[in-house]
Amino acid sequence: MQATGIILAGGKSSRMGTNKALLKINGVTTVERVVTELRKIVDEIIIVTNSFEDYAFLNLPMVEDHWKGMGPLAGIHAGLTASKTEKNIVVACDMPFISYQFGKLLLQKLAQYQAAVPEIAGQLHPLFAAYRKEVKGEVERAIQENQLKIRAILQHIHVKIVKDDEFENLGIRLDETFFYNMNHPNEYENAINMFKNRSKESRES
Repeated sequence: MQATGIILAGGKSSRMGTNKALLKINGVTTVERVVTELRKIVDEIIIVTNSFEDYAFLNLPMVEDHWKGMGPLAGIHAGLTASKTEKNIVVACDMPFISYQFGKLLLQKLAQYQAAVPEIAGQLHPLFAAYRKEVKGEVERAIQENQLKIRAILQHIHVKIVKDDEFENLGIRLDETFFYNMNHPNEYENAINMFKNRSKESRES
């Protein structure tokens, strides 16, 4: 499957107080954890960031927002613009436990849809979702009209909302940590504890 992974790392991490993508869990940065999972399902990975020096150690292509200070929608636009493939998986840089199996299913949905967005326990997750490159035009229109909520563009494209039961019917085990993201220091501490619990469970199984 020809696809590109787009990691959104353009935020200021103001609530965290430090770059959350570079926070380490068991000695590995969050962004490296995202890269490791994406490499299992994509051909290329692009980092969308306004701080190239922070991510140079990854040795991956980097692009910056065309529209500064316009939130994650601007990051999606920059990533889709730089992508060389029709199919793309977008992931926020602060999601340490994403599952490549989820990502693979979302990318497969792009054969029939312009976007595939998971809805888990009633909550949409547009920052761990798949988008065709052609969606860039709708994203650009939304930014120009200052409609910066990602949900707004979903009303104007052919989107598949992938719900819990669809993942489960395909034998993909749901785990709330897959969509866990970190914005505050206490959420980082929670992530560390989650990792410890997951490691303990895997050793006992």
